[in-house]
Amino acid sequence: MNLKTNKYRLEHTSIDSKWDNFVNNSPNGTFFSNSKYLNSLKLNIHAYYCYKKEHISAAILCIVSSDSKSIIGDDLIIYDGLIFEDMSHLNVSQKRSEIFKIQTFVAEQFLLKYDKIKFSLHYSIKDIRPFIWVNYGKNLSTYLVKNRYTSIIDISEFDHHTQFDDLSVYKNSSVSRRQEIRYGKEKNVFTRKTDNIDNFLYFYKMTMGRQDINVTSEKLKKIESLIRSLSIEKKLIMLESLNENMNVGSMAIFLIDNEFAFYLFGASDPEMRNQHTGTAVLWDSFFILNGIGIKQIDLEGVNSPNRGWFKLSFGGSLENYFEVNKVNFK
Repeated sequence: MNLKTNKYRLEHTSIDSKWDNFVNNSPNGTFFSNSKYLNSLKLNIHAYYCYKKEHISAAILCIVSSDSKSIIGDDLIIYDGLIFEDMSHLNVSQKRSEIFKIQTFVAEQFLLKYDKIKFSLHYSIKDIRPFIWVNYGKNLSTYLVKNRYTSIIDISEFDHHTQFDDLSVYKNSSVSRRQEIRYGKEKNVFTRKTDNIDNFLYFYKMTMGRQDINVTSEKLKKIESLIRSLSIEKKLIMLESLNENMNVGSMAIFLIDNEFAFYLFGASDPEMRNQHTGTAVLWDSFFILNGIGIKQIDLEGVNSPNRGWFKLSFGGSLENYFEVNKVNFK
């Protein structure tokens, strides 16, 4: 396909207030691309603006290797890569064409710039054909695109009902999840805000250990630094669920992004797995988050069998997003 992409150019930029303003006004931008979030992780970052003549049409966030030769991503940044400007002033055909041209240009340029590439686009970006079609039919490097999934829960109605079984989220939850919610209520399980970061890290390490996942001290320090930084910026809410004996069984941490929240971390005491706190910490969070103005929650991935089924059992929508990887020609 012969597209006129000579009007576009890439320029390195800084993660600063101008960048944050662009991200905040983009339909694909999230707080994962905000300077305050990124600075707390101390990552090696390449940031670009894609210009169409003198106009910024897109931003590109790249988490790169220590030698800056590869885009490697980071497991604490859920969405990165392309962030488009607000194109609501264009009609459907114009918007589709503009996004296609930008993607084509970036896809071609990045194959030349980086040895390896891995980033995950926001789920609102549905058309990624340029990444699939670049160098199509040629013995040249191209991209492998993987489907990934997350679940979005709309909690906007949680301030309109007094009976939880009237809520559509409850009605759309699985039979076993509704049962767990009822059991938790009957046994006086409750959830409250907390700032006990040390307790969360202890639970997190135990939870990962139960799944035979080794969490290094470096990873724990990275998570701790992120949590403390987000707490200072008031972009985070930490919750704990307790049984009637006031024992903490489960904890959850959410990133707050205007009227949106992202489920960042969850952890439980393995000795209290039958205390219904694992369900309660999520279910109760819907009420608590709605109370501070949150309308939707991204459960941040349903890509592993156990956690995927658990999160989807709350009846949220299933949204796919794309992980883009470079495939080098041999």
